[in-house]
Amino acid sequence: MGLLDRLLNKSTDSKQTAPAKNSKRMSNEVNKPQPDRVVMEIGNLNDAVDEAQDTSNPSWEKLYLIYKKAVKDGQVITQSQTAVNKLQAAPFVVEIDKKEVEDLTKLFCKPWFAQWIKICFEAEKWGYTVVEFGQQDENGEFLGCKVFPRTNIYPFNRNIIIESTDTSGIPLGDDPEALFLFEMGETDDIGLLEAISREVILKGFSRGDWAQHSEKWGAPRVIYKTDSDDETELDKKERAAANFSRNGYMIVDSDDVIETLEDSSAGSGHLIYKDNVEVCNQEIAKMINGQTGTSDEKAYVGAAEVHEGILDDYHASRLRRISNVINFELFPFLRYHGYPIPDNAEFRFPQLDPKTAKEKDDAVVDDPDEGGKKKSPVDQYPWQT
Repeated sequence: MGLLDRLLNKSTDSKQTAPAKNSKRMSNEVNKPQPDRVVMEIGNLNDAVDEAQDTSNPSWEKLYLIYKKAVKDGQVITQSQTAVNKLQAAPFVVEIDKKEVEDLTKLFCKPWFAQWIKICFEAEKWGYTVVEFGQQDENGEFLGCKVFPRTNIYPFNRNIIIESTDTSGIPLGDDPEALFLFEMGETDDIGLLEAISREVILKGFSRGDWAQHSEKWGAPRVIYKTDSDDETELDKKERAAANFSRNGYMIVDSDDVIETLEDSSAGSGHLIYKDNVEVCNQEIAKMINGQTGTSDEKAYVGAAEVHEGILDDYHASRLRRISNVINFELFPFLRYHGYPIPDNAEFRFPQLDPKTAKEKDDAVVDDPDEGGKKKSPVDQYPWQT
């Protein structure tokens, strides 16, 4: 019996079409690569992108190493969490003939769906993504889902590879749901992290140069002029000069001269590095959420509201894409695994309705917590109404 047949809990001559709900998952059968290192440099990123897009022998391994470092950047984490929180907090319904069916809606009020929503957003950053659904409970409902190890997926031919260096393995074929796998995106999509990684690398250079500047000029440099030529006395004076910054004083002969060298920029030498870091952070914020005003303080209320509107547009666009994926791809996947979802069921985010959007623009109230700013009731949580 082959590996694929064993994972599907069936023999090669079996006519079974769906695997047992608690059969082994493919992620348990592949060999995860040992942790590796990559130098975060623009040249290495360019090489990694070229290798991933090489049609003759593509390799995503180096690119994923860079991506793993890039997603640990503080601004990337903050902006990503902002987007994910809005997505996971968005109310939803499952309807039949425009009427909500609560039992169907409750099927998605589960931890696995919140995880799946987060992965939908992560697929924007990473590009082609394969989701693996976990075990099912006694009711046949999934208990969780996760991203299949990226280094064990060969996007070029949609193969699961046992070793990260392989180029062929178990094909996903036309029936990935049989392996509890769900694909997101196109196989040649390398995601937003290509552009984000460039900003993270440039920011790292600026932070490193800033640290070197602080180390070099954080304390004044000392020039010790003396007429002495006695080696013992010179050694003593050298030690005194070396400890001057720590001790804060020095005992010298009356004929000795002490001079200090300080940063000539009058305390503004760090600004060139700070400005570069801020530009990189702004670019990252704009790539993920289209604006910077919801994470940085704005001087004018009008500017902040414009940025908030852009974030709302990004959020609505994501909701629409996710609802399409749910209705046309996730629903068939869940039906395959026994979920009682009728063919005419429709998943919907109410805030995408034109009526709800109009209410958001027109029905405003005074919000004392926002200094008299206007706030729509549909933007409030239930306990705020």
